[in-house]
Amino acid sequence: MTEFARIESLEVRGLVKRYPGVVALDDVAVAFPGGSILGLLGKNGAGKSTLIKILAGVIQPDAGEILVNGEHTVIHSPHAATAMGFAFVHQEIADVLNLSVAENIGLGLGYPTYPLGFVKRREMRRWAHEVLDRLEADIDPAAPLASLSIAQRRLVMIARGLAADARLLVLDEPTASLTEAEIVHLHQVLRRLRDDGVAIAYVSHRLDEIFQITDRVTVMRDGHTVFSGETAAVDRAQLIREITGSATAVETRPRRAPVAAGAAELLRVEELSLPGVVEPASFTLRAGELLGLAGLVGAGRTELARLIFGADRPAGGRILVHGEEVRIRGPRDAMAAGIVLLPEDRKNQGAVLNFSVRKNVTLPAMDRFRLAKPLPVPSERAEREATRDLVDRLKIKVADPEHPTRYLSGGNQQKVVLAKWLDSGADVFIFDEPTHGIDVDGKEEIYDLMGELADQGKGVIFISSEFTELVGSCNRVIVMREGRLVDEIEGAAISDGALVELCYSD
Repeated sequence: MTEFARIESLEVRGLVKRYPGVVALDDVAVAFPGGSILGLLGKNGAGKSTLIKILAGVIQPDAGEILVNGEHTVIHSPHAATAMGFAFVHQEIADVLNLSVAENIGLGLGYPTYPLGFVKRREMRRWAHEVLDRLEADIDPAAPLASLSIAQRRLVMIARGLAADARLLVLDEPTASLTEAEIVHLHQVLRRLRDDGVAIAYVSHRLDEIFQITDRVTVMRDGHTVFSGETAAVDRAQLIREITGSATAVETRPRRAPVAAGAAELLRVEELSLPGVVEPASFTLRAGELLGLAGLVGAGRTELARLIFGADRPAGGRILVHGEEVRIRGPRDAMAAGIVLLPEDRKNQGAVLNFSVRKNVTLPAMDRFRLAKPLPVPSERAEREATRDLVDRLKIKVADPEHPTRYLSGGNQQKVVLAKWLDSGADVFIFDEPTHGIDVDGKEEIYDLMGELADQGKGVIFISSEFTELVGSCNRVIVMREGRLVDEIEGAAISDGALVELCYSD
């Protein structure tokens, strides 16, 4: 692996990047000191992702300059960025599912080869194992990546960044889906890299992590740099003010009271199971209820949601909607029964990123937008009107709904996935980690949307790894551990402490 000279300083000055109808960056200036961890903060659409893409050579700025150790530098391509010793762990998992773990870790870094060009697979796996050991990740380097969970795949992407022995390491929401123990160990690894002189940029919406791990912070807002300073010299309230542009930000929410005992039962799950993944699970969901599903990563929450939605076939059990048993052989059956899912992996399962915002929003309900019932021809005018209404309701930041969804920030992509279900006519909504990668204000909007659905008499299942979200949002929370539903708590009994105790208890 190539060894790179240490970065004393990396600076961007006066960066400008324009897209049709949107100025993504406007005179942005950020310094990334060597041997330091910089927290890069900002709401969705603030310009963080655009800045990272410029440093990665994915896009070119329209104006401005990049200085490495005081020298003007142009990063023409991702290959050029890698050659300079820049490594990136992106918020959206960028991996190749049909390759092995070891092949993914070495992707773009060069595999060890014999003189004739054949890959030394044993050496590659040994090298990958050493990198994974640094993260204390119990993952087989020879395993197909497709066999891993989302959390394990994210650890593999972090391992790729470590494997580069980079002099600049940029991590965008690296701790999403990771357990507390994995986060603690990742932070230990990053501190060692910092002490070795690596310049690290750490992007996160979790302010507790920013205060734990960073030395400096830079805040972006609406494409501008609005604040830079030492982390130790600022407090939480000031950071929230800089991020939101407001002196206050809501971080706690009024508790939702338990639903009335006579509320109609919308969903009943009885003994639903998948051997080795989900033990026989039974619960109910009532009209007007916002039901939390808590558990540690790997507890089986996502897998249970996929069984209910028909994305995976259960080995046993049954599902009743409005008191009548329904046979769900796939997502089409679930949708017909009034059950919809916002998946955890929005990039691969939630949206078609090359489609426009309009096409994504109207995709599940194309029948509603036909020119005439017998004809399978959509009315683009009707689609545009419906999409514009949803864009306004969800405050999706897009200049034109005809723009491809891939150009939106991660948070706005999440809102697009939400939008396609809002007017679907469904009665049961399953939200799997819907606030992943969403800023403070965006989270509040999503909480409000779920609350509005419940207030309309819908049933909402909210899966989240952040227990604080469940405390403030849910009428009732059921706890899952090692594939089993182990307990439930309701109303005032819901607290961070109670959820932690139930999730960690034997």
